[in-house]
Amino acid sequence: MTVSSATAGSQWFLNGVANIQQELTTTERQLSSGYQIQDASDSPAQTPALVQLGSQLATVQNYQTNLTRVQAEANGADQAIGSAISLLENAQTLGAEGADSTATAATRQTLAGQIQSIQQQVVGLANTNVAGRYIFGGSADQSPPYQVDTASASGVDSLTTSNGSEQVVNPGGQLVYQPLTAQQIFAPLDVTGAATAGNTFVALQSLETALTNNDQAGITSALTSLQSASTYVNQQQAYYGTAEKNLTSEQNSAANQTTALQAQISGIRDANVAQAASDLTEEQTAQTAAYSAEAEISTKSLFSYLG
Repeated sequence: MTVSSATAGSQWFLNGVANIQQELTTTERQLSSGYQIQDASDSPAQTPALVQLGSQLATVQNYQTNLTRVQAEANGADQAIGSAISLLENAQTLGAEGADSTATAATRQTLAGQIQSIQQQVVGLANTNVAGRYIFGGSADQSPPYQVDTASASGVDSLTTSNGSEQVVNPGGQLVYQPLTAQQIFAPLDVTGAATAGNTFVALQSLETALTNNDQAGITSALTSLQSASTYVNQQQAYYGTAEKNLTSEQNSAANQTTALQAQISGIRDANVAQAASDLTEEQTAQTAAYSAEAEISTKSLFSYLG
């Protein structure tokens, strides 16, 4: 079949108008969404890079979320241990009063009650809960680690069995933070399972017992244990001080990574609004010109062949 030049010209014109309309649609979509790439078909060559960057960004943002949570827990731990240290200092003051040779049995009984109250408060601090988690609970963070038991040699009972504590690692796989357990902070044990000199609960219970029994020598001995426990707990607070600094540094690093990744994604995906606006003006002008040219074409030379 022979195609006349008029028919070919008409088809060329229609193709041109269709191309202009497609370019207009694409540009308008870029301006309305702010993106030059919205799905894989927009730029198959750049899609793999966008997918990889998006995955990296999600990993870093998830890490930031975890950091925010553990920062709150580390801060709570630091405050709880600080409060425990103050209580131990108070206990030492009370113990020194009871160790005085002029102290009466009645006075020591009163002091014993105050030491028992301190023991209860320290147990409460060992059971500190932040956002639904017992932060010194280790792997058993849904249950309080200890309860007061005045009949126990240590004055407390362990309520849970922990298999260690959560480890927080950065996207590079490096260990950033690992919280301590209540046992590590307040009730350290040796390899045989016996309480060490730094065991706060045992020291407080020993002091309470000695005061209750009006045992001056026992009070003096308990004060030595209490001083060792206080020194040990101070060391655990120092651990958290260092941990908080590390977490802040990691949070800043993660924020910088997030910003850098978002910039890379934006550079590939986002539309150049100024350029798109200029393109839109040119495309609209071209469309108007095309329709004006259409009006000047002979009805026979174009639309006759369309009908």
